[in-house]
Amino acid sequence: MGGLTPEQMERHYRAWPPRSWYATRRSRRVLAGVGGASAALGWISAVVCWYLAPSSLAMWTTFALWGAALVIYAVVYSALVGATRGVIGLAERHLDERQALERLRLQADSRRGTTIMLGAVLALVVAITGGDRSVVEVPTTAPFLLVYAAIATHLILPSLLAAWRMPDPPQDDDEDD
Repeated sequence: MGGLTPEQMERHYRAWPPRSWYATRRSRRVLAGVGGASAALGWISAVVCWYLAPSSLAMWTTFALWGAALVIYAVVYSALVGATRGVIGLAERHLDERQALERLRLQADSRRGTTIMLGAVLALVVAITGGDRSVVEVPTTAPFLLVYAAIATHLILPSLLAAWRMPDPPQDDDEDD
């Protein structure tokens, strides 16, 4: 995600998706919500695997959920790159000071969010398994999917936060007349 040049960014910004998808703060927040829902699909697949594995139903459900999450997020991310004007997608050397500072804030806040999320998952796993047992039977794939969901969420969280926080641009003076 860090290798876009300003020219590539501008081409992407003009090409796709429609500007109406991210023109207002409300539409950007809807995009961030859809991106968050795609991240939630990864977590749901881990829960499904935890309760249904080993079975072919668990396997196909996991594949379907992760496939849907990837397709949804690919569309959402391309809109978020245009919406945030490259704060997340541009290479560091192409950012001005304000954008670089904003990127650092977003990354710090996403790391805090990931830490909180991992603490909540740990507490939930301890609560579900009954922390007093020394041996817990867990399907082999479930921890892998939990880790994969955590990594995927950590990677997409900065772009979701950027879209959520970005204010509407100031109105032009011509529009007031």
